[in-house]
Amino acid sequence: DWSRVTIGADDKQIPLILDLAKRWKGPYGILYVLVASRLGHGDGRYQSPDPCSFEDLELFAYTFQEFFEKDGRHHLWFIDVPSNNRIIYDNHDLIYSYGDDDAVIAILKSRGFIEGSPQIPAPHEHRFNQEYDKNEDEIMDYFKWIQFPLQEEHDEP
Repeated sequence: DWSRVTIGADDKQIPLILDLAKRWKGPYGILYVLVASRLGHGDGRYQSPDPCSFEDLELFAYTFQEFFEKDGRHHLWFIDVPSNNRIIYDNHDLIYSYGDDDAVIAILKSRGFIEGSPQIPAPHEHRFNQEYDKNEDEIMDYFKWIQFPLQEEHDEP
């Protein structure tokens, strides 16, 4: 029953996501979806154990910004706990915003985005870069994640 705005940003997806999320009241939930591990970590959905402040969300996002933006082994979800609004950043570099569409569209237009239909190129590939393996380990140690199994429907937002 949710509508969504699909956003295709060529770069700097994390700052955009944070700009969209900072207007929420919080606290925030984080869901890290690991769809392909290079290090033997269990593929799955990793939920932060407790809701966090915007500052904590921002620290997490910027700590791993390059990894999130340049490696295709994961999806990232930020959820506003009170409203259940969410932003999902997938491994195709698309951003999905659920909730408060009009405000999201206004923010995007103010940043020069134009209406269109972002597409995933076909064929395409996902790169799992060895240079970011340490980041995968660091994310696994960042929280005492609550892990849920990855199911086929979890591979798409």
